Amino acid sequence: MTHNRSKAKPPTQAPPGGMQRPPAQAPPGGMQRQAPPGRKQKKTSWKSVLGAAVVLVILWQVIHVVAQTQSHHAAKAPSSVTKAPKPTPTPTVTIGGRRISAGGGPVIILNPGLVNPGGHVEVIGSGFPVATPVTIAMRTARTGKGTVVGHSRVTRNGMVIAGFTIPSSLTAPKATVIVTEPDGTQATADLATPGGMGTATIAGKAAGHPGDTATVSATGFGPGEKVNVYWGRVSGPPAATLTADPTGSIHMAAVPVGIAPTGPTTMVLVGQKTHTTATAPYLMLGLYPTTTPHPYAVKAGHSITYTGSGFAPNEPVVVYLNASHGTPALTATADGTGHFAVSFVVPFGLRGAQRLTAMGTQSRATVTSGFTVLPYMPSAQASTYGAMPGTMLTFYANGFAANEVVLVYLGGGQGKAGQLVTAFRVDSKGSASSAGQYLVPSGVGPQLIFTMVGQESHGTARAKVSVTAPPGQQVTVPPQKPYVLPPSLGGKPTPAPTPSKPGGAPAKTHR
Repeated sequence: MTHNRSKAKPPTQAPPGGMQRPPAQAPPGGMQRQAPPGRKQKKTSWKSVLGAAVVLVILWQVIHVVAQTQSHHAAKAPSSVTKAPKPTPTPTVTIGGRRISAGGGPVIILNPGLVNPGGHVEVIGSGFPVATPVTIAMRTARTGKGTVVGHSRVTRNGMVIAGFTIPSSLTAPKATVIVTEPDGTQATADLATPGGMGTATIAGKAAGHPGDTATVSATGFGPGEKVNVYWGRVSGPPAATLTADPTGSIHMAAVPVGIAPTGPTTMVLVGQKTHTTATAPYLMLGLYPTTTPHPYAVKAGHSITYTGSGFAPNEPVVVYLNASHGTPALTATADGTGHFAVSFVVPFGLRGAQRLTAMGTQSRATVTSGFTVLPYMPSAQASTYGAMPGTMLTFYANGFAANEVVLVYLGGGQGKAGQLVTAFRVDSKGSASSAGQYLVPSGVGPQLIFTMVGQESHGTARAKVSVTAPPGQQVTVPPQKPYVLPPSLGGKPTPAPTPSKPGGAPAKTHR
């Protein structure tokens, strides 16, 4: 019996050469021949190849789009690297014979500036943008950029008041505290972190600040041995030298309190021969110095006296201008009671509010106070309020800096549209009478405006002169030659002319 197939078998294609392949014959017994297994597997293989081809086409299109995008961005990129602009140099001034920076910006101080690891440090800053957040970090030679130790926010008067604890693991002898604004502006201050010593006993009150007196008793030294007394260290000059009795003991000896980190510290006694060491705990109280400028407001070129008190006895004091580290503007030495006084002349170039920061180089006690540099506001007038062409004008002035040169410009001032027409020097009181000369030319008016500028103070004054036409015949007065500042007023000397032969040829020099 023959079984009919559900689908007709497609005709077999002709092989190469044009010969037709004979149709497949039914097998004996009337049964239809089944398609070989290889026929179905070959059909499945063609589907896989077609799918792979589609995937490859899609991948090629994606790669082509990415390549075009990168080429487009490369075309937009600049062909050359733009050079970074040169930084604006920081202005400098000279105080006490030293060249220091006069730049403003935020300033911070540390209280205390000398503290043991594990101690607390207070950060006090001023000059910051109001109500901005700041980050406080501490940097040592090993930490590079520094470790963040706190955050704070600037008060309404531009101050930062914050504190942090020195890590107990800190071993570096020095560190820098950095307060950073959101735009990257920083204020820094240096911190000293020496290690403490062991423990022992002090008779009486075991607390005080540098300059006080402590009473100590000790044993264990050599008979009659000299014993050096240190505070918080075992090197450098001793704060005192005691003498042990024949039994090697010291009884109720008065010792001046030296300089050591604020907080728990140690009095260290070291025998000069036996090197026996005895220690006693002590609570070192902080120093809170004060400083005052006299006067509080002064013009540049005038003297100011800066006094301070509350520093450690006999310690050197450095004074910074608008900073708390770097090159000091002034130096002084406190007396036995911790007082100092120093005077200086306010340099030209400072204007407005200024900050002076005094710091004891040993105690690291720091304090800031300020003063104001007042502007010069001179006045001036011409020798006459009205003039005709041909009139010689002179000038009167007062209120300039002592003995400075005043430049007279016609029609403007220094840095403005104007012509330098004359100059003169004021006296020790900043005044001048009938100084300078200017000849009124023809064709000007109806008004001339003269601007007078102090070379050092930059004080500015103006004078006006009305120009009237001469009656009757017209007078012709040529303008004066361009004014050249003479050497007596700070100008460059004019080189002597070279003598010449008749006919304009330079003369030969005979030796």
